[in-house]
Amino acid sequence: MIVKDIKDSTKFSFQILSLLAAKSFLAFQRTNYERRRMANVCDKIWYKIDRKKLYVLLERYQARGLVERIKTNNLEEVRLTNKGRAYFLDQEFKNLKLKPKKKWDGRWRVVLFDVPEESKRTRDALRHTLKRLGFKEFQKSVFVFPFDCENEINFVINYFDIPEHVYYMRSDISPDNKLRDHFKLN
Repeated sequence: MIVKDIKDSTKFSFQILSLLAAKSFLAFQRTNYERRRMANVCDKIWYKIDRKKLYVLLERYQARGLVERIKTNNLEEVRLTNKGRAYFLDQEFKNLKLKPKKKWDGRWRVVLFDVPEESKRTRDALRHTLKRLGFKEFQKSVFVFPFDCENEINFVINYFDIPEHVYYMRSDISPDNKLRDHFKLN
């Protein structure tokens, strides 16, 4: 029962962080459809939230410096601080997963990187992350995955701040029998 309570608490905590972060992300959505869709998701979460838990959690976040409360004209706004945004991105990174699709389109997603030696720790962290996400190491700095994951890879390379050293491409690979076997695509 305690484990379930901790999982529920962590999920609730992440939902609140997601709502606070969504406010920033809404401004960057390209189309009205995307903004509306994101707002609808936020509304569904917002109306299900236990208000008592919410206020307790916001107090904790404020004490940790993750959020700030700003009062203007009798209205109070809660915003993520820079520390809060960094914490949110860390949580997003830790929870990042690639979902296999039901049907493979026959194209391989290849991530190539050439991270300089002075950034060896970052290079090793990138290699570890790609393996954790389910990529198959093709060569030391070439990883392969069968399904679209461009958004997730962009998130990872921006998280590590190495966009100039990482390349993402869709490609045919021949022969690909070993890869098909590895990903159980036969």
